[in-house]
Amino acid sequence: MHKVNKLYQLLENSAEQFPDKTSLIFQEKKISYQELNSAANQIKQLLDSIDVSEENRVAICAPKSIEFVASIFGILKTGAAYLPVDYTSPIERNKFIIENCEVSAIILTKELFESFKNEFSFVAEIGNNLILAKNNKTTLKKSPEDLAYVLYTSGSTGNPKGVMYSNEGALEFINWSSNTFSPKSDDCFSSHAPFHFDLSIFDLYVSIKHGATLVLIKEEAAKQPLLLAQLISEQKISIWYSTPSILTMLSEYGKMEKYKYDNLRLILFAGEVFPITKFISLKKKVSAAVYYNLYGPTETNVCTYFKLPENIETSIPIGKICEHYQSCVIEDELLINGAGVMFGYWNVPEKDSFYTENDKVWYKTGDLVDVDGNGNYVFRGRRDRMVKRNGYRIELDEIETALSKHSDIVINAVVGKIDSEEQMTITAFVVLRNGQEKSVIKMKEYCMNHLPSYMVPNDFIFVEDLPQTSSNKVDYQKLKQLA
Repeated sequence: MHKVNKLYQLLENSAEQFPDKTSLIFQEKKISYQELNSAANQIKQLLDSIDVSEENRVAICAPKSIEFVASIFGILKTGAAYLPVDYTSPIERNKFIIENCEVSAIILTKELFESFKNEFSFVAEIGNNLILAKNNKTTLKKSPEDLAYVLYTSGSTGNPKGVMYSNEGALEFINWSSNTFSPKSDDCFSSHAPFHFDLSIFDLYVSIKHGATLVLIKEEAAKQPLLLAQLISEQKISIWYSTPSILTMLSEYGKMEKYKYDNLRLILFAGEVFPITKFISLKKKVSAAVYYNLYGPTETNVCTYFKLPENIETSIPIGKICEHYQSCVIEDELLINGAGVMFGYWNVPEKDSFYTENDKVWYKTGDLVDVDGNGNYVFRGRRDRMVKRNGYRIELDEIETALSKHSDIVINAVVGKIDSEEQMTITAFVVLRNGQEKSVIKMKEYCMNHLPSYMVPNDFIFVEDLPQTSSNKVDYQKLKQLA
């Protein structure tokens, strides 16, 4: 075992220690640690041939696959950072992300390449319908030192913004996870979250660090509870990590009673509130597993955690601060300090996101908390207009910006509200130009072409005008009541 200060070294160590052990399973395919490391080396050689280096970023825009994982490690081996892009998002949004991050190369499907061939030139095929293409621009912004990956999240300015993570910052979280959950080489991890979602950092790197097996779950299967319930049992998954929405779906529609889950020892959930009634229902179906609530924005990954007791009847707290972090609360807002916090946002000066006191820099989460009688943080809401749905962070302003570009819309306002099922619902209030058709279906179709599916409003309400406050601003509180 060699000392690890770069993410790709986790794979190299396990390839040396467990060469013939299965590293990844994807549908009917399996690949050993030695084979995965060799595949990553081949991709590194291709990237070297087009002069990709530690100064660069490389995007990956493709469905989940073994080749996707090999590409991640191939990019990291060059010293460059990887940018995972949601291939299901509208092409214009993805083009903005890829252009904004100024990637030097892109790995994508042959079909998607058709949309990028004016900006990128074909280099080589790398298997499974994927190709490598080089950016035609010669001058690109340099990466900060030690940059490992960039994850784009919904932005309050109307465009997505890139959260930059260093190797050091990611390893802080990975090492904390190792100490907290004690994974072993005979564990079998799920890879349910897509790679552009921060939950994937745990799945990918903690499993590979320990020589465990990672089961890649295809995007189409990831939302099908009957398939997931069967897969967890048949693949003997022992460590599962997903959002509460997925676990609720599994519990209610997966017919879990048909299967045995003797291997499932650890269930982790994050990304949103888990309604207590839904949790208790799941616990009855998988009673032997240990459950943890993991909390944290993309900018910190996980920063608090709570191990659920055998019996819990009240709402689930977000817990105590992770050991690799420090926390404080200022005016009810949770602030985080530590080496695991992000570098910052790509090409965006975000001074408002940080608070400095006595040379110590704190990240302002925007989450309002208080402390219960056991010293656990309890989530109470947001300071801004960000909401979470299905684990995804959504800036309502980004939805408003997309709708404002619709030629039939004069003005719009978007609100989020928790419904009777404790789910986040998003409602768009729309003022149309005179004579335009009031069609919810057409509004949803427009949003599907301009926003990721998880950001499309649940409902559209057509109004003659938007209510205003005394200072002539949109009265969002009144709109919430109307919603």
